[in-house]
Amino acid sequence: MEVVKVEIRYLDNVEWQQDVSLNLTTNAHVDVWRIKIVGHLPFIEQFIKLLLPDEIIRAERYYQEKDRQRFVVSRCALRIILGRYLGQQPENIRFEIGANKKPFVKTTGATVNYNVSHSDEWVTIAVSKTGVGIDTEKIDRSFAYKEILADNFSEDEISFINQSNPEEKFILLWTRKEAITKLTSQGLDERLKYIPSLDGNHQINNKIINSSKAIKLITFKLDDNNLATLAYESEDQVAIRFHDIGLTSI
Repeated sequence: MEVVKVEIRYLDNVEWQQDVSLNLTTNAHVDVWRIKIVGHLPFIEQFIKLLLPDEIIRAERYYQEKDRQRFVVSRCALRIILGRYLGQQPENIRFEIGANKKPFVKTTGATVNYNVSHSDEWVTIAVSKTGVGIDTEKIDRSFAYKEILADNFSEDEISFINQSNPEEKFILLWTRKEAITKLTSQGLDERLKYIPSLDGNHQINNKIINSSKAIKLITFKLDDNNLATLAYESEDQVAIRFHDIGLTSI
């Protein structure tokens, strides 16, 4: 059995950078971007011009207008941001589907890995030289979380959730489990219960975690109603940069 190290922590204070002159590389850090959907709705028609025909078809399949808008903003945000790293125009970025249906950038340029999540009014994008995953969830006080605890969480995790403010604690741990599965492309299967999500250092069977590389997790707030967890592959802590910049400014 091969053991994988998983380190999990909560970041209390996040400094969202708004410097549009940043040198965007993936050499020695992981970048997290947050994009507020409602602030970009006036530019929807402009953004659609950056999409490929198959992406436009996907957008048109959404029944709800808000879902179509979210898809367009999310997809264009990904194109615009990756374009900055790769020195390419957004519309020239090409994607392919890799192992376990995880998409990757086919466009020639610097090595770049990415992952996308969205909830409520936010789209979050993580960019890194190594593997990366991110999950964003709204703290929904009405969600019947108790119905899925036994199948997806350990006894210690359930005890933690059932303390004060259980809805937020549930979302906290859920984003961590999902961020890992998005990083490793294993999906939400029966192993989810055994994937660690509590603060601290863990050693896990690589067959459970679906990876042979050390993993770091950092949870933070997007705002008062939304939590996010970043997962990335690294033996050591690396610098995390948090960006909050309008798409029309980059």
